Amino acid sequence: MTLLDALKYIKTTQLDKVIIETVSLVLKNIVERVWKVPWKVVNILEEIWKLMQRKTLVISHIFREWNKLADYLANLALEKGTIQVNCFQELESQGNRIVTSDKLVVPYLRIRQCRK
Repeated sequence: MTLLDALKYIKTTQLDKVIIETVSLVLKNIVERVWKVPWKVVNILEEIWKLMQRKTLVISHIFREWNKLADYLANLALEKGTIQVNCFQELESQGNRIVTSDKLVVPYLRIRQCRK
């Protein structure tokens, strides 16, 4: 539903070339028709595909760590209900730490053990 809302918003703008980043590989692969569409969301996907035809869109998968601030804000909204943040100074301390880490270009490392 968030992707559908984003596409509806994009439709109202003058933006022609848009990159949408998602932490959901499932969403990306379903929208790109790589994976089969679950029957429960066929109607939503049909509307998404229709909106995507009018713009040059790229859907990109990113790891959650690379979108840490958005993940933090989404979880905060789930916890507190509706939130509104107009500037970074209004964020709680955890949000400020994330912004500061991003400003300092502190790398996020994803380390996995190799399987033999």
